Amino acid sequence: MTDIRPTANSLLKRLTRGMQALLLSVVALGATVLLWAATLVPSQTWKEFLNAIATGLLVSAAFGIAQTLVTNKVTTEMLRTSVMEQVSDSLAKSSNIYYPTDEFSASSVPDPQFNIRLNEDLADSPTFWFRGMSGRYTAARLALNLNVRLQAYLILPDPKVPGTLEGRIDYAIRNELYHGLNRDEIREKIQRDINLGIVGLFEASHRCASLELILTPMPVLDRYEIFHNAIWVTLFSDPGKGTAFPRTLRFSALSIMYLMQYADCLQVKNHPSSRLIQPRTISETEIISKFNEITGQSITKEEYIDLTKDFHSFTDGFARTSGLKRGE
Repeated sequence: MTDIRPTANSLLKRLTRGMQALLLSVVALGATVLLWAATLVPSQTWKEFLNAIATGLLVSAAFGIAQTLVTNKVTTEMLRTSVMEQVSDSLAKSSNIYYPTDEFSASSVPDPQFNIRLNEDLADSPTFWFRGMSGRYTAARLALNLNVRLQAYLILPDPKVPGTLEGRIDYAIRNELYHGLNRDEIREKIQRDINLGIVGLFEASHRCASLELILTPMPVLDRYEIFHNAIWVTLFSDPGKGTAFPRTLRFSALSIMYLMQYADCLQVKNHPSSRLIQPRTISETEIISKFNEITGQSITKEEYIDLTKDFHSFTDGFARTSGLKRGE
């Protein structure tokens, strides 16, 4: 419970009122004594003199009372305004700490306003953290990136660790995202999305100052995208009817959500079980073997070329539906 103490303004206000009341009481008492004394003196001159002084004091007291009332009203309004400003500032700070600044509803297709707003944060940010499942939309976004000073860190599930895809598979089955497909077929589709995302990140790494791929055996169901001034949280864990693009919340960098997830991303990056890959350091001759090492698969050069073509087609489609422009 908050400890309530009198402020300096309230103490000054009480002191001022007390002094004013004391002074007015003394003046009124003095005027009364003088009027009483005027009735006792025999001299007409002294009587007029005392009456004049007493009348002046009474007029001054009446003026002082009126001035005090006006001053107190003004002071009260000033104090009220000051308190309201302090409360408003406190509520604004609390809002930034606990509540999202923006909310985007779930949809079955990419929301242009969502992508434009997110890309504004990306363009203004020197760093970008991503924590999610496949990363193909993020890879497409980075392939459209024009921020050449961007340092990107992407945390994805380690494809070589069993069970890392089960959360997203369960979400797809629970919300009937892939009608007619069984669990194994859904797993293959999600695995291909991850392959597409990894190939895309290889391609997009040359549009960033640096890009680091972090593979973790501890993936999360929700997606987190952290920029310099905000964090975007896409709620795959949101109850209710699921969609291909779930509800997303944007929090400021002052929020508890931002601080918690940023610290968690750093912890995952430095965890001994995480695998760190820097695509920019991979040569053209090593890229397919590196891809196979990351995914635990054995694709051929032709299959890798097909994945690359599919990623470019996916990026073009994403750019059209989201209202973004492909850079040169």
